[in-house]
Amino acid sequence: MALRAETLDFLRELERFSDRSLKYPNDVGDLVEAAVQNRKMDAFNEAIFLAKFITKSLGVMKRIGVDGEGYDKLSAEFQASLRKITSLLKDIVEGAPEEVRRSQTALFFNLTQESLDRLMPLLSDLAIVKNWVLDGKQIPQQPAAE
Repeated sequence: MALRAETLDFLRELERFSDRSLKYPNDVGDLVEAAVQNRKMDAFNEAIFLAKFITKSLGVMKRIGVDGEGYDKLSAEFQASLRKITSLLKDIVEGAPEEVRRSQTALFFNLTQESLDRLMPLLSDLAIVKNWVLDGKQIPQQPAAE
């Protein structure tokens, strides 16, 4: 699916804002557009919140180690959040064009180690979107004429 010019501009601004390249810019763009077009921005906003929580939690879990205090509780919250965000993202792409649904499912939602290895960088990209929103910036919305 070709991304709208507003979404492409948003992705470029997001990379400038974060001072790093997104790992999956087109997939982030597809998610933004699917959320806007299918009126699933509440799900998208919850997903970017969870993405930030998951990426921060993973960093803490790596730092404290399996034997660290609170690891078990944090790990359980991490797993529950991972299940929830996967469900939200699947729901968001449900109304997207078939090619986007197939691509995102193959890349991120198959229950394999490879898809999980790709999902984590996508969540890192989505955490940047959350930081963008926290900074008071807007996610592009669909023009009224469409």
